[in-house]
Amino acid sequence: MDSISSASDAERLSPPRLSVCAVASLVLGLVLCCPLTSVAAIVLGAVGLNATKARMASGRGLAVTGLVLGLIGTALQVAFGAWSYTTIYAPLMEGPAPALRAGLDGGAPAMVSRFTIPEGTKVDAEASAFLEAIKSRYGNLVTCELDRSTQAPTPDSKRREFEADFELRFERATIKARSCVEITTPMSALSMKLRWIELIDPAQGDLRFPPAEPKAP
Repeated sequence: MDSISSASDAERLSPPRLSVCAVASLVLGLVLCCPLTSVAAIVLGAVGLNATKARMASGRGLAVTGLVLGLIGTALQVAFGAWSYTTIYAPLMEGPAPALRAGLDGGAPAMVSRFTIPEGTKVDAEASAFLEAIKSRYGNLVTCELDRSTQAPTPDSKRREFEADFELRFERATIKARSCVEITTPMSALSMKLRWIELIDPAQGDLRFPPAEPKAP
């Protein structure tokens, strides 16, 4: 009886085993760039906390650290996803619509500001003529949809450009258009601006802005 009692006392006094979930949570939490590992770190961290709370295992600090790292990783990934959508994906999908609406509502300077025009280059006259032709032919822009029957926007590794076809529905007509969006890095901040836009109108003639590649003086 004494030997059995001594064995039981030894088991009670021995430190609990280290929680495998707590260790795994910490390891996965360190991988901040992968959404799946961050979620797994949160889940395993919660399981590890529960085990250490019940004193079935040790490693509470590891579980807390893994859980916190998982939450931080998830927050960073959500923030990066939102930034990618607003900075890259949305401009690609919207194509020329924001620039056209800005120009039709606010005039040539509002549209020109959305293009990569070399500093010092004067294109206001060409922009005004482009917008006046659109107004007289088609009216205001109603909708702009990506033409998914053609190739999706793909980057040019040398020029960092994305070209895509769109269907523009105006008040008086629906026409095809093609635009080129370029990655720019003013003051080291990545943004997307139009390089050119071409409205394809076999009946009345195509419209393009800028009419040719603008050259700085």
